[in-house]
Amino acid sequence: MFIGFFALYDTYRWFRYLIWSGFGCMVVCIFIIDGGLPPRSWLIFVQMLVRMPANSGLFAFPFQLGLSLFWGFVWYLLGWVGLCVYRHQRQRQSLTQQIKRIAATWLPSQQISMAVSTSATGTSIPFLSVEHASAMINRDAFSTSDMTAPRLRLPQRPARGQDFDVAEVPTRPAPAADTDSTQQQNTPRFTIPLHAHNPRVLPLQVGVGWHTGLARRHFPNEDSIAVLQGTYTYQGQLLPYGLFVVADGMGGHDNGLEASQLAMQSMSHTVLQNIIMGKEMSDEFFLDMLIGGAEWANLAIYQRGQEEGSDMGTTLTAALIIDCKAYIINVGDSRTYLFRESAGLIQITHDHSLVASLVAFGQITPDEIYTHPERSKIYRSLGQGTDLKIDSFILDLQPHDRLLLCSDGLWEMIRDPVIERIVRATDNPHLLSERLVQTALRGGGADNISVVIVQV
Repeated sequence: MFIGFFALYDTYRWFRYLIWSGFGCMVVCIFIIDGGLPPRSWLIFVQMLVRMPANSGLFAFPFQLGLSLFWGFVWYLLGWVGLCVYRHQRQRQSLTQQIKRIAATWLPSQQISMAVSTSATGTSIPFLSVEHASAMINRDAFSTSDMTAPRLRLPQRPARGQDFDVAEVPTRPAPAADTDSTQQQNTPRFTIPLHAHNPRVLPLQVGVGWHTGLARRHFPNEDSIAVLQGTYTYQGQLLPYGLFVVADGMGGHDNGLEASQLAMQSMSHTVLQNIIMGKEMSDEFFLDMLIGGAEWANLAIYQRGQEEGSDMGTTLTAALIIDCKAYIINVGDSRTYLFRESAGLIQITHDHSLVASLVAFGQITPDEIYTHPERSKIYRSLGQGTDLKIDSFILDLQPHDRLLLCSDGLWEMIRDPVIERIVRATDNPHLLSERLVQTALRGGGADNISVVIVQV
């Protein structure tokens, strides 16, 4: 009960105003009714005790005694509730300040490199193997790198201050002459390269799991999923592609659902138009395409929230698979994993959450993420403002690899070793997605559950 109350208190601004204004009105009303402090009924009872004959007992005036105890209990209950809410408010303010301090010193996850790709000048940079990257993740041996590859500033991304209109989203990349130094943005790109030569056409098998969860079964599912596959022609050959997106809406049931749906629409519209109409096929183009879709979504959600005067946002993780490569982005704490028989389950994305920051700073252990009272606090999401940092990754895929995209409703209920054990148990993505959802429900089902399994 109290968990739900404080969850509403933290989520809705109007609820906080209602609680404090209601509390103030109650104090004033009780103060007036009972004659202030100390309560008038107490004063009358004390006066009657003073005048009471010596041979009378304490219960000679049962009505006055009961009335005094009643008002004493009312004032005690009012003071206890007010103290609890006040302490929670202080804790909330302290947590907000802590998040701001962490955000000011937090190393963006773009700069935490598992591996580095080749630079734009063609200079070869050593790769890390999947096994090495997995070992680094397991022991938190993150390291920064100054080696960056410029990403083209393509026109499918929104200009600063530009109003959002899906019908006007540009669809073509800029000419090479426009990609000068003023338009380039140096952003680290992370790859987990593989050394096998794969065939160009890789059939994809997809399984989808989607459930409202147990705690929210009477409310709409705020998660949204997009699974789009197709084939297009490029330079005289057929090239299959797949776009897979998971978004976890925030801001209340209606606002969260609308935010995640806007993210789906913007990502699908931007990415599909640029794939079909684009004349370029490069890592920079595909990554910029995904990031552009996320930026359009961010702008749409932010503007809708401003119009409606509400706080709305969504997490997002997306994977675009083309030509034996997976291009991945994420914002928030929805995750993308890679599973490979030789390396096991590897978390590719980095959570933009308070608990992930506390783990990085050594203040809590990784296992405490699942039980920390503030595990739902994230510091980056679509819709929080016009400027947004988006993490990006590139993976070279092998046959039998599996990508797992999910919202926090899955991974908070099932820890990574259990997820890996379930994934190893079957190679059927449809059965696998169903088993993951059912396991998350047995683990508590405290949130909406979304999972997409993509098997090469």
